[in-house]
Amino acid sequence: MKALVLGGGMAGLATAINLLDLGVEVELIEADDMFGGRASSWLDEDGDMIDNALHVFFPYYVNLINFFKKMGIYDNIAWKAPEFYYMQKGGKEAILKFAKLPAPLHAAAAYMSLLKAYDEVPKWKMLFTAAAMGMGTMYSKEKIDSLDEMTFGMWSRRFVPNGAFKPMEPGINGLTFTPSNIISAKVMLNWFKKVSGGYKTSRVGFANGGLGEIWVDNCLDYINKKGGKCELGKSVTAINVEGDKIKSVTVNGSEERTADLYVSAISPYSLRRVLPDESFYLDYFQDLWHFEYAPSLSLQVWFDRKLTDVDVTFFSTDCIFNTYADLSNVLPHIFKGGSMFEMVLSPADHVQGLPDDVIFDKAIKQIKEHFPKAQEAEVKKWKVVRERQGVYRAKSGMEKHRPFQRSPYDNFYLSGDYTKTHVSSGGMEAAIWTSNNCAELIAADKLGKTLSLNEEFVPERGLMPIIEPATKYGPIALGLYIGYKLLTKLVFKKKDK
Repeated sequence: MKALVLGGGMAGLATAINLLDLGVEVELIEADDMFGGRASSWLDEDGDMIDNALHVFFPYYVNLINFFKKMGIYDNIAWKAPEFYYMQKGGKEAILKFAKLPAPLHAAAAYMSLLKAYDEVPKWKMLFTAAAMGMGTMYSKEKIDSLDEMTFGMWSRRFVPNGAFKPMEPGINGLTFTPSNIISAKVMLNWFKKVSGGYKTSRVGFANGGLGEIWVDNCLDYINKKGGKCELGKSVTAINVEGDKIKSVTVNGSEERTADLYVSAISPYSLRRVLPDESFYLDYFQDLWHFEYAPSLSLQVWFDRKLTDVDVTFFSTDCIFNTYADLSNVLPHIFKGGSMFEMVLSPADHVQGLPDDVIFDKAIKQIKEHFPKAQEAEVKKWKVVRERQGVYRAKSGMEKHRPFQRSPYDNFYLSGDYTKTHVSSGGMEAAIWTSNNCAELIAADKLGKTLSLNEEFVPERGLMPIIEPATKYGPIALGLYIGYKLLTKLVFKKKDK
């Protein structure tokens, strides 16, 4: 049995590997001039590493971690301390530092540490934020799922005054490339619940080198050794349907490719362009038109001196950038000498059309406002990275439009982080989960095999078994107690008379 995998990003490469392990013959084609998709990196003309974005790993990416372990590359994740630095104007730092305490005390201590030094929101508002986040992390999965039709902005305004969630905005923007007044409440509450699941799950990891070099080359070696074929510069220009099956795929406008199975690991925007008109009579494929692009850019700036010694993630608000890191501290063996800031520019709707020079000028002004040492530093080079950016916009109501990996066509499957999964709205963990699920379905449908590749993330429970029922039934118990006291007082008053 032969499978043709369309798209060589993380989902396509993982799908190809899974199918080869099942004994399926695999051809993988990619339109770009490199494999890896959004999770890629390359060297520029000076030999410096360029990332297509600032990628970070979380411990709840259990399926990505398992995949990396299988490929022998897990040790290339450099895990950092569970803390996040908020840089404010004038160089003032505030630190969200998770304590080595049982959940949820670790998160409460972290928020109190942020509260001490964060001055962009009044303290009283931040206390409301802490209460709302604490309540949200105790929601059940079913409760969180039910909130997809609501934006996070709508949810937050139920509980907190306007502007109280400002400290969370950089993380929201950096993770989803979407502002909080648009992003689904389900998406953000799911993320809060997982990140706050315990001290260990609050950590962030960085690729210990170029992400493309670390995992892409390893995957290609694995595929080649298993007898698979991978080709670049092969753009899918048409998917040809006959009855209830895919008959063939047209590549580069004229070349026809055939297989027994076809797996799309390309974006929903690309897929809807190459499907025939008849496909859109099916609701399954009509859903592809609900997907909107969430643009982002990244900016890398090399300085002639150190601006900071922090080796974890930074957040800043009211800037053209929101989430960033000094990679000279994160990866000192690669970025030597002065600081090298890599910054996520998102949401980029309002900046993506600006010239690179304008973007850099705005960013460097804000860097100098937040890092006083930058005022005396010289910029050695900089690069606005536009290649392979962006994800789909996980706005409210999108979950019902995410397509399942098994399509209505008998021999056509989908993988990719935009397809149906409960693990996240998108990103690397979703890419691997959907690739695994795609292989599980093909094994069951076509090979008569039962395959189980995906694993559920189980957060540390800590004190939650005590706190959750106390939170749920505590107000009821308190109300009954007060009622009892009032009733007894009335009874005794009557007896006294």
